[in-house]
Amino acid sequence: MEYKNDKTANRRRYKSRYHSPHNYKTKRSKSENRAAILVGIATFVVLTSLVLVFTFGDSIYKFLDDTFHPSSIINGDKPGAEGSTLGIATETATEEATASKGFIPGLILPTEAPTNNAAQSADFERLAKAAGLDPAKIASSQMIFVESNGTNATVYTFEKDETGKWNRQFDPIAGFTGEGGVSDNTAPGDNVTPKGTYNVEYAMGTNPDPGTPIEYKEIAYGMKWITDPASVNYNRLIDDDAASNDFETFQDLYEYTVSYPYCVVFDYNRDPVDTSKGCAKFLHVSEAPTPRGGIGIAESDLQNILLWMNPEKSPQISII
Repeated sequence: MEYKNDKTANRRRYKSRYHSPHNYKTKRSKSENRAAILVGIATFVVLTSLVLVFTFGDSIYKFLDDTFHPSSIINGDKPGAEGSTLGIATETATEEATASKGFIPGLILPTEAPTNNAAQSADFERLAKAAGLDPAKIASSQMIFVESNGTNATVYTFEKDETGKWNRQFDPIAGFTGEGGVSDNTAPGDNVTPKGTYNVEYAMGTNPDPGTPIEYKEIAYGMKWITDPASVNYNRLIDDDAASNDFETFQDLYEYTVSYPYCVVFDYNRDPVDTSKGCAKFLHVSEAPTPRGGIGIAESDLQNILLWMNPEKSPQISII
């Protein structure tokens, strides 16, 4: 290309050098390179942090937790501790204890019996004597004592260990006897709780089986407990469809959702049946003296007793 003069040529060469598209591309390329380097550095930092967290995360967390929350240090890490948090049981320890004892989630876990062996032995000796029992001759390995005081009662639970020592299972349970108190004699339709020692036969209830080791019968529609002494089925559980209607009075068990969500049947006047004595004497749920002469305690306490009772240990109920 020819230029008119040197001044014009120089101007055109200057413009070509500093304003060509080639130079713009070169500048943009350098910016892109810097961005790529920054992205690479950020990626390296993130990956390194993740590796450190996965590798040393537990140690870092423990350090931070011990630094900012010293109360969360588990005593189990200290000499003489038993898995509590500064005297308060940890949530995990409580759940494990509950699961190991077989208690149903949602129940109030009974307080453990005290470790005062002398006091426990004294309680058992006193209750056995009041019931007229010789501790050395008790065939059962599980005993439920119902100590009455008018229409109030205190329920004790004991189990014999392999050495022959009787240990209390739960703290004493507040309960009730019949509205007529406790007596050696009962009559049909009365409200008296029968004094004596009885074998546990089975459990039943309008609620589903809570998982008790003993036999459990879920009460279904039509199931009745016969209270008519003129019936051959007096003091018996029957299914209305499986027996003749030879009775005039009965408990329609399916409707007893308040008293019989859980219920323990023991062998008072059961074999043989004496129609001159009372019937339907159960360990069941009640918040007041019972109108039929049963033993009433809270539902949660009864459910825990059901989970504790073992047919291989021949549980008995002794009413004093």
